[in-house]
Amino acid sequence: MTPDIFIENFERTEHSDYLHGVIGRSLIIATRFDSMCVNLSIATGLKNEIILRKFTEEDFDAVVNKATSKFRSLNDRIKSFKQPKEISLILHRARVARNEVAHSLTIGFEGCIDINVDEVRFISEVSDLISIIADGDIVISSLMSVFNNEPILSSKYLSGYKNKVVNWVVEQ
Repeated sequence: MTPDIFIENFERTEHSDYLHGVIGRSLIIATRFDSMCVNLSIATGLKNEIILRKFTEEDFDAVVNKATSKFRSLNDRIKSFKQPKEISLILHRARVARNEVAHSLTIGFEGCIDINVDEVRFISEVSDLISIIADGDIVISSLMSVFNNEPILSSKYLSGYKNKVVNWVVEQ
């Protein structure tokens, strides 16, 4: 007999594999949003530093190290974009939803999750979180397009994109 602290129920079913797939795809979308924020933060940070001053080689290395630091929080990176309040609000809502997916979504899902999950409630919660993250993904992707002097896609495409992302995550 083992202590209750360890997972004992390792049963997998077709249904639990579907739910695990939803969790995995949720993490992919959450990680994409995070990564896009990191990339834009690094790019804009470097561009701003380079424009503002001339560098010695040591100065440049320090600026690159600062911009690419893994220890900057997503919150700080979003603040560094200095966008209008409406844009910042969308990005911060997406950050909170990303944190929920990454850190809290599966609390209590040990063992065979078929018996631990109210599927309707869970899929609804995931859909809501991914919808919010998709809004942030659209904003950060558009900001990246502007930074790269690329065209911004139409609102019709972006609306369809959001639906595709949510459906990809939750549909069987």
